[in-house]
Amino acid sequence: MSEDAKLFLLVFFSINFSVLFIFLINAFIKSAKKRKKQNRVNHFGDSAEKKVAKYIEKNLRFCTLIRDVYLKTENGLTEIDQILICDRGIFIIEIKSHNGYIITKGKHWTQRWGNKVVRFHNPTIQNNVHKTALENILKKRQSIASLPIYTVTVFTSSKVSFSENVKNVIRLPLLAKFVKNKPRNKRISETVVASVEKLIRNNMETSRRKQEKHKRRIYQNNDKKRAYHTNRFSVK
Repeated sequence: MSEDAKLFLLVFFSINFSVLFIFLINAFIKSAKKRKKQNRVNHFGDSAEKKVAKYIEKNLRFCTLIRDVYLKTENGLTEIDQILICDRGIFIIEIKSHNGYIITKGKHWTQRWGNKVVRFHNPTIQNNVHKTALENILKKRQSIASLPIYTVTVFTSSKVSFSENVKNVIRLPLLAKFVKNKPRNKRISETVVASVEKLIRNNMETSRRKQEKHKRRIYQNNDKKRAYHTNRFSVK
């Protein structure tokens, strides 16, 4: 092989190696940014859920609380933030940490906060999916299959307002009132509460791998429509 040919191959492989190296570095940086962003979102969610759990411990001591409930559905897993069980019934709690002004219309609600406009799934629709999944679990035991199930979406921020009130969507300080306003059910004894808790826990998906896979899928779907600057997305 001539010296010119060797030089050509050396330059060719050097250029391709450099391009490949830059591509891998960029891919790594993008992946790291996504992980950091997802961790930040998870942090806010975890913080809000802890806030609700602490509130329940203080104001609804007579209730049994189950956190981070993953149930199977026809379309994979669904995650219920918290389930509350007491003599009033079973309460499915969807927790939101959003600040600002929330436009409560359609399949996706819109948060306006500073110069950002963020769209997110209508939590009342999410709770309907959660309720169906839980009903399918309770059907496995006839004695508790017909117990009342209530859904509620709780916003934890004190700096949140809504374009219009939506049924079963409240701020955290109203959660105790929401629960206590439901009529007591004579069928729901301490034994029944314990049975419901055991049935739910026995049917929860506990695999961390499957839970994380579900979280990544939800995050990726949400990330496609998460944040827009107001000069790119207008709300009417």
